[in-house]
Amino acid sequence: MRKAPLAAPAVAIIAGILLAHHVPSITIATWLWLMAACSVVMGIYIHVRPRMAAVGAVLLCGMVGGILTTHSEQRHWSHHCADHAFLTVHLDETPQPRTKSYRAKGHVPGQGDITVYLRADSTSAALRYGDRLLLHGYPDRERQSIYITSDHYIVVERDSSSLRARSEALRMRLVRRMQSGPLRHAGVAEALTLGWRADIDPATQDLYRSAGIAHLLAVSGLHVGLIAAIVGALLFWTGNERRGRTVRGVAQMLAVWLFTLITGLAPSAIRAALMFSLFIVANISERRTPKFNLLAATAIATLVAKPLLLFDVGWQMSYSAIAGILLCRPLIAAFRNKVWQASMVSIAATAATLPVSLATFHRFYPYFLIANILIVPLAGTMLFLSLVYMALPCAATAWPLDLVLQCTDWLTALVASLPGAVLKL
Repeated sequence: MRKAPLAAPAVAIIAGILLAHHVPSITIATWLWLMAACSVVMGIYIHVRPRMAAVGAVLLCGMVGGILTTHSEQRHWSHHCADHAFLTVHLDETPQPRTKSYRAKGHVPGQGDITVYLRADSTSAALRYGDRLLLHGYPDRERQSIYITSDHYIVVERDSSSLRARSEALRMRLVRRMQSGPLRHAGVAEALTLGWRADIDPATQDLYRSAGIAHLLAVSGLHVGLIAAIVGALLFWTGNERRGRTVRGVAQMLAVWLFTLITGLAPSAIRAALMFSLFIVANISERRTPKFNLLAATAIATLVAKPLLLFDVGWQMSYSAIAGILLCRPLIAAFRNKVWQASMVSIAATAATLPVSLATFHRFYPYFLIANILIVPLAGTMLFLSLVYMALPCAATAWPLDLVLQCTDWLTALVASLPGAVLKL
């Protein structure tokens, strides 16, 4: 705890969120009374044992987490909107096409999140992030979703000025740019560089999932880390002196945040970019800042802003992956070869997210170690070539990327075809 003093407040906030979520009978007034009583008791006790001030601060952090969670859940849409015939929904992402519909995550202002499924037509295809829709229909309370057709909603406002809206518009222009080129495996390349998975056929997604490397198709900390590693490798000549580290670090942060921008400022990419930026700053300053302390700081910031993120699978997998990598740093550093280090990073992240994956999807992929050793070393090459192709979509940049993607697909299919590749729990 001395090495990572923010870990205790982070754990306390998580405990407070869990308690408030599983014991909904605790009201905000009750939390405030508990906080006041705890403050009085600790204030008296601190005169006897001053070191107990830290314990009191941790307890107060837990109560803050409980108050924020109770406040958030009281405003949750499923408690208020189940019988509404009209809903105002803000789209939090550009709708992605599915087999017979479009799917988008959104939120009901002041109440909570909802998933919107729209009939696949030209009207739905024109929707973008930030659109405010007036829906006529009844949401599914259990699944927190709603299914509507184009004649049951209207667009009442479009967001074209915010940074997120401009970032999403840039991402869609880049998606169309990649689609216009001669690349045959554009879907995987779009997912790697822009987080756009709509153009990947279901069979390919099943292969990646069965091989235990589905995380390659979703923008995450692995992709952000690869961007930082690519820039660092390109600037190896700057050396390890303070000036060289500063130049390299600034370039890495610029690249990381530019990558986050072109992926539509997805929350998972922002979290990863923030954590890597803190790591880079710590490396530049030569301060031995515990990495777990930085991880705890970002967790506290995100949970205070939105406590219910704790129950978001993406949030859980992001932080468990980073925690797994940090725990395995000595083992990763033991490998001198950069290719093996990349494989070990991916293996550590996959193993750390395994409990979350099992609890959520109830499936286990026993060959994920083999897949990560064989395929993840190619991820950096695929990402670099995909970025080059995105900048200049032509035959000269398409054929090497197609070659690497074909090799990856072959290895993925090989691992996925092994007996017992998917175990259902």
